[in-house]
Amino acid sequence: MSRGVGSKTLIGFLIVLLLSPSAAGHEQETLNVIIVEDEARPGNVTDSAFVEGNSVVFRMRDNTENASMRISIDNNQDGNFSSSSDNVSTWLTRTCELDENGSLVDEFCAVSYERIFNATSQGTYLYQVERKINQTLVETWRYNITVHPDVHTEPGQPSIGDCFGADCGDEVLVGADDGFEIGRENILIAVMIFAAFGTIMLALSIRKERHVVESDLLESE
Repeated sequence: MSRGVGSKTLIGFLIVLLLSPSAAGHEQETLNVIIVEDEARPGNVTDSAFVEGNSVVFRMRDNTENASMRISIDNNQDGNFSSSSDNVSTWLTRTCELDENGSLVDEFCAVSYERIFNATSQGTYLYQVERKINQTLVETWRYNITVHPDVHTEPGQPSIGDCFGADCGDEVLVGADDGFEIGRENILIAVMIFAAFGTIMLALSIRKERHVVESDLLESE
């Protein structure tokens, strides 16, 4: 194989490596929870498709006159909603008044509240909805949000710890680190290292080719 062909092959490999989507990538998805006069829809969030990195948006849709609602999420899972680490929304209303420029007349007025669950938020969270009529608390509802791990396993591919081959039979080998999951950050770092290494090798190859060409030119003069 000539040096030129080798360089082109290396360039092609780098392009494929850098442009290929990462198997660990997860696009954030949003679940809408609609709060009406008598319940949250859905109330308990249990779907396994709701994973780390997703978010919940609570939307106030109670048409009762002078109604307002507040969302509180027990982030530290201690059973109450008074900790500084807990998420507590402002009192949400059905609509907010806007001025002639389309800006909020009351900057604290809101009709929805969003909670984003980061990449390390697996678990079950209790949340409550408080409902007021004319500034008087009339109801409190409580529900759960279950955040599932964001696992990336290709269909038909063996998982970590799986046994495969002629000698396995019905046995299943358990991995030394049960539940180990390669993080997205680690995969991105590995891709960057491979790309950097390939770039260095490409630069050295081009430099070497240039020296060979210059040497050939000098010999031909």
